[in-house]
Amino acid sequence: MSNHPISGIANQVKIVIWDLDETFWKGTLSEEGITPIAEHTDMVRALVDRGIMCSICSKNDFDTAKAKLEELGIWDMFVFPHIDWTPKGQAINTMLERMGLRAENALFLDDNHLNLEEATFFNEGIMCVDANLDLTGILDLPQLKGKDDRKHSRLDQYRVMEGKFAEMKSSGLSNEDFLRQSDIKIRVITDIDDKMDRVLELLNRTNQLNFTKVRANTPKEREDLEKLLQTSGMHAGLIQVKDRYGDYGIVGFFCVRTKFSGTTVHHFAFSCRTLNMGVEQWVWQYLNKPEFKIVGPVSGDLDPAKTVDWITEVADFDTGAAEDQKRLVLVGGCDLLQVSFYCGTNRDEFVNKQDDLGLLVRYDDVGFFINPRDMELKHSKALNNFMGWTYDDMRSLDASLKSADLILLSLYFSVPSDNLFTFGGKEFGGKYWGTVPPRRLKQLMKDPDLALRFAKEMFHRRLPLEDRLALTRQAFAHAYGLKQAGVPLFILSAVADHGQQAERTRDMRLAFNAMCREFCEAHPEAVFVDIDTLLQPDEFADSDHYTRTGYFKIAEFVNGNLGAQAKVEAA
Repeated sequence: MSNHPISGIANQVKIVIWDLDETFWKGTLSEEGITPIAEHTDMVRALVDRGIMCSICSKNDFDTAKAKLEELGIWDMFVFPHIDWTPKGQAINTMLERMGLRAENALFLDDNHLNLEEATFFNEGIMCVDANLDLTGILDLPQLKGKDDRKHSRLDQYRVMEGKFAEMKSSGLSNEDFLRQSDIKIRVITDIDDKMDRVLELLNRTNQLNFTKVRANTPKEREDLEKLLQTSGMHAGLIQVKDRYGDYGIVGFFCVRTKFSGTTVHHFAFSCRTLNMGVEQWVWQYLNKPEFKIVGPVSGDLDPAKTVDWITEVADFDTGAAEDQKRLVLVGGCDLLQVSFYCGTNRDEFVNKQDDLGLLVRYDDVGFFINPRDMELKHSKALNNFMGWTYDDMRSLDASLKSADLILLSLYFSVPSDNLFTFGGKEFGGKYWGTVPPRRLKQLMKDPDLALRFAKEMFHRRLPLEDRLALTRQAFAHAYGLKQAGVPLFILSAVADHGQQAERTRDMRLAFNAMCREFCEAHPEAVFVDIDTLLQPDEFADSDHYTRTGYFKIAEFVNGNLGAQAKVEAA
């Protein structure tokens, strides 16, 4: 039949759907009986060994057909079979929807041209082949190459989906209620270097739930991916999913870069195995719902108003232990945006960011810590206009420090700034401290009214290094004084031995580190994190930024040095 030649198989095939009578076997099961075709039985086994699923769409009695296929020892190789007397076109559409597959990746084999035409009508893009043709060449096509799956992990995953669908249908529950009783667990894998094959599969083989569709097929594209993953501040992770029905394996990959100006999403791709489970929505929540351009078509959407609360993050599937939900507080520069990603989702961040005007707000500012929490500051135009952080922010910081299970501070850049000012109070010279970032100051001074207010209210403080260090030490003391007993306070060092910026400002950085060490030695629950010795040379992007593995290692150090042994292990 020339309309459906084997040469028309143009796309990657993920499922082969077999008719039975005069296709999979010779003869008609309900009439004269059938004769098995050994080559077709072998084809099914070969396809499943390649991770390509096989299903059935046949007009027959279900129990009779199942018994014959069991007799042939091949029944367990098929998933989501449709065997009844209803039309095939809509049946195939329903089958693909339940499996989470696109028609463009389905191949339908049937000896009846009307069935083939009907399948095409109801399933746009489906590939059809007339089973009256010689099918022996199909396995040699690159579109059916698949991948080595002789352990049948993919078959097992579709078996899980099949059983889950059957239970949902019989339960009478809504989809969301069914998901709530499914005990869905997610493990976020951030150490991905030995799993790059799966990363490439997810980027190159997914479509319906690939929201970015940036591929890595060619050597150049794979090289670009490797460079992307090595970029400072880049975060990547694989998503593994299990529920009470079974293990879905690693089904998702994300790659994002977070800076104070926002988050850029480079990759966000998921397997259709977990379609309609809310996995992609949960991961988007996990990443704080960054805005990005979705490259369609995709099945489903990311809803800012929706919260997936039926999925639990776990650290280990074997123990079933939930991810440790210690309350983290992070205060400081943009480096903490990178570290915080690997420190869990239960955290309060006071990390440098852009305000609504696009101007930088720095929380690594001594005034944010040491200013008295006077009501005068709540209505201070100088504070609200020039620093960016507010009285309410300061009160929120104090509340977070009091309730924290872990505190991480990165305050080196409170020291070198030449834009330190005092303001407010009744005495000349000002009572309160604040730092105005240079670019923020430059932009604000374009407004004549703000420039005049600045000249009237702000007092520039050009302090010697020892005085600036003393102010930063007061900031540490403020945090230490508010925290609960037993809560560790980690202080990140300045990098002094790597990069040109460190070379130019080495003396200041060494002085900062010495002050931090002294503070930690004097306070038993403060831990100094020496970045220079913790990271390898190739994990520094520059003096103040690190590679993905560098940030991961810092977080790993913090997570691994909690509690009473922190001092010993950190030494």
